[in-house]
Amino acid sequence: MYLLKNLSPETRNLKPQKGFTFIELLVVIAVIGILYAIVIGSINNSKAKGRDVKRIGDISVIQLALERYYDENSSYPTSLSAFSTDSSVPANDPQGNNYLYVAATDSGLVKSCVTSPTDCQYYHLGATLELYNSVLADDADKNSAPIGGFNGRDDIAGPFVYDVVPKF
Repeated sequence: MYLLKNLSPETRNLKPQKGFTFIELLVVIAVIGILYAIVIGSINNSKAKGRDVKRIGDISVIQLALERYYDENSSYPTSLSAFSTDSSVPANDPQGNNYLYVAATDSGLVKSCVTSPTDCQYYHLGATLELYNSVLADDADKNSAPIGGFNGRDDIAGPFVYDVVPKF
């Protein structure tokens, strides 16, 4: 009681202040930041999965176009630019990258057929995926790099290349 008498009138009439301490505010901001990072990470992962699904679907569409081309010409085209006027055949992946393609004379992928287009009896088609996908277990895993193509063999660390060849 003695202490209250010695206080000034303004101090005696003060009510306890309500609010958050600086530490409490920092904790709340940190929690919000962590939640934001988790949400953004999962959204980015979902977007990458969606782009990969589109790439896999596009490869199927291109493969059908290649088979249609083969039926009409008795050989595969030397490049995917043969479909540049066909709007149903995607030219690029969702991020604007070209799909991987090389035409060859046979399934051994030892000779390119660019110099003699009528010899194109085989192809190697692929797309680079952003994330590992279960379809990689059943893809072709061919290597056409020696003839100017690409390596479709998957490495556990990436890059993840989904590749297909003609279905004979």
